[in-house]
Parts: sequence; C-alpha cells; structure tokens
Amino acid sequence: MSIETVLSDYTDRTMSLAKAILAQEAQDRDFAPEDALVDVGLSSLDLVNLMVAVEAEFDIMIPASHLNPKNFYSIGSIARMISVVSAPADMTRAPAQVHIVA
Repeated sequence: MSIETVLSDYTDRTMSLAKAILAQEAQDRDFAPEDALVDVGLSSLDLVNLMVAVEAEFDIMIPASHLNPKNFYSIGSIARMISVVSAPADMTRAPAQVHIVA
C-alpha cells in the first residue's frame, strides 16, 4: 500500500471522528483536511476528545513528544502524525551499517 493511500485512509477516518465530535454539538460543517480545527468549531476539550478517539480508532498511543499544537492543527497534520506514530520501528530507524570483515 502506498504512503498516499495510507495517508488518505488516515485522513478519511480522522475526518469522520472530528465530524462525529462536531455532530455531538449540533454542528454540521464541511471542511477541508488542512483547515484549522479551531476554525471549524472544535474547542480545546474537543481536541482532547479527538486525540483519545484517534488513539482508539488506530490502536496507538500518542507519545508525549507528539502532543503539540502543530500535530493537532488540522486533520491532515493529525494523519501525518498517525503515520509516524504507527510506523513499524524498523521503518523509523536508520538502516544498520554493514561491516564486511575480510
């Protein structure tokens, strides 16, 4: 599966979560993945609820180092953060150096 396909899936699923949170507050808005979430009506408490929903939806635990406003600015930024957090450890590390001994 390509990274574009994975990011698209993460974006769609996260968009659904955000829209569900907005619907609980009787807000039905269409917005783009790169729109600022606070501008579409999510409060700081809603963003915390979205973070918890993302962890449950993607079966991940977001490390404290990734809990910052930049990663929760938009649906797109959340999708990119999910791709980093959920990447297998061997994909996030630098390749091992191979030393040939003669």
